[in-house]
Amino acid sequence: METMKNRVAVVTGAASGIGKALSLAFAAEGSSVVLADVEDEALAAAKAEVEALGVTALAVKTDVTEEESVADLCSATLEAFGEVHILCNNAGVGGGGLIKNQQLVDWKWVIDVSLWGVINGLHHFLPHLIEAEDSHVVSTASVAGLMAVPGLAPYNAAKYGVVAIMETLHHEMMRDEEANLGVSVLCPGVVRTNIATAQRNRPEHLRRQKGESGSNAAKAPEEARKRNSAIAAALENGMEPSDVASQVVNAIYDRRFWVLSHPELLGEINHRNQELAALKNPTLISDFT
Repeated sequence: METMKNRVAVVTGAASGIGKALSLAFAAEGSSVVLADVEDEALAAAKAEVEALGVTALAVKTDVTEEESVADLCSATLEAFGEVHILCNNAGVGGGGLIKNQQLVDWKWVIDVSLWGVINGLHHFLPHLIEAEDSHVVSTASVAGLMAVPGLAPYNAAKYGVVAIMETLHHEMMRDEEANLGVSVLCPGVVRTNIATAQRNRPEHLRRQKGESGSNAAKAPEEARKRNSAIAAALENGMEPSDVASQVVNAIYDRRFWVLSHPELLGEINHRNQELAALKNPTLISDFT
């Protein structure tokens, strides 16, 4: 993409963390920004910060797990601006716990937001992005989409899925002579966000129920609390979201697929790939907490 000035960017999960930083970064480049999130007050505050940079902003309360809600987001964007040039499928949640202790609602909540949110975004926005003269789509995966981190199975599964979808889309767009759509996948390491408190937005019908569990019901809550506490401590010392957003902006300008916020993790990734190439059983150097 040659310029972001006078372009229209849509960001999900825009009320905080990486999503908010992306919204501000696009605004700084001169783009109008559509901010989507489920949190009303935080969304309004983020919109005000974007507008303070002198661009037009639109806030649309959106539940990315609901196909109709994402359809409404797309309609609101086109009604307000008539076009869209940048889409960031960024909304995501995480949760800790061993597979043997997971309830089905744990899987459903994480995968609905972190994987189906991307699918819903692509389904509704992709035709309009392809119609644009110069456009780009970014979906937020994770380093956990490149190697499996113990205790995060639903999150790992969702993020591996995001990487696979975006890599597929990249290949398809490279073969489509009529499309001028850049594709990127963002794979952050530990970033200073509030993902460790994502439970605040968990729908009531997807909350853990007493009496329903895996094989270790009594141990599950305490084990999950310990894991989430370790993750929260790591996040406190994580990279600033604004630094991640700057890398995404550069990737869009360069039309670069991979956006790995922490290149020092390439050693871990290469270790995993080398074991795969040698058909060795997988091992981890660390679990990143």
